[in-house]
This record gives sequence, structure tokens and C-alpha cells, in this order.
Amino acid sequence: MVRHNGQLQGTSGFTMMEMMLTLAVVSIILLISVSALPDYDVLNTDDEISNISYFFKAAQTRTIYEESAHIVMMDHENNQLIARSSEGGDAYVYTLTACTLSANGLKRFMYIASGDTNAFGTVNLKCRGEDVRFVFQIQKGQFRIER
Repeated sequence: MVRHNGQLQGTSGFTMMEMMLTLAVVSIILLISVSALPDYDVLNTDDEISNISYFFKAAQTRTIYEESAHIVMMDHENNQLIARSSEGGDAYVYTLTACTLSANGLKRFMYIASGDTNAFGTVNLKCRGEDVRFVFQIQKGQFRIER
């Protein structure tokens, strides 16, 4: 309690020391948490390979769901993967960032309504100097990744 003009009054608020102590504790917590955040690398090869894998699986899943064939094309000129329905419906595109399509290998293939592919072959990529291959089987539209 503080005396002001002969009367007792209560104090409200924080003292300067309490504010400085609170700010110091919050600053230390922020420094610890921010330094622990992982670095994000747009050109991360592992992330790119996972994204390509998801792209192929999504095209296969969409084919099975719609019970309609989908064509997957490798656009070497624009370094993109393109999937569209065989009726010419909407296409979805994935632009490669960390990898580039190699000239040899599959140029296109089709997922038929059952989810199988119509071709056996390889999609070849060059990812930061590393050769990566997606090897497709005809039965069940399965593929494996070779590094």
C-alpha cells in the first residue's frame, strides 16, 4: 500500500523488475525453440522423390476411384509430370524442382481402370547428380525406386 495525500491506495500493475524478468524468460524460451527448428531446403532430393511417388500413387488412386484410365506423361521440356484422364478431362501437373527428367526411359504410360499400368519401364531422373529410377511393373501398377 502506498500513501497518497494521507490516504492509503493499492498499487496496480507490474514493477519494472517484474517486466524485465518476464521479458528475459520469454526471450530465452524463444531463443531455444527457434534454434531447434529444422532448415527447409526446397531442393531436397528425398522430399522430391517422395512427392513424385505421391504423384504416381495419386494418379493410380484417381484412376481406380473414377474407374477410368489416366495417362501419365513425362514433359522433359518443362521438367513436369502430367496426369490426365483418357477422356481429356482435367490434368494435374507436378513441376520438378530438385530433379530433372532424363531423356531415356518412359515418356508416357497409362493407368487402366483396374489400377494396372499398360507398360513396363522406367522413369529416369537426375537428382543433384544422383541417378534415380522409378521402375514400373504392369501388374497392379506397382513401382519401386532405385537409387
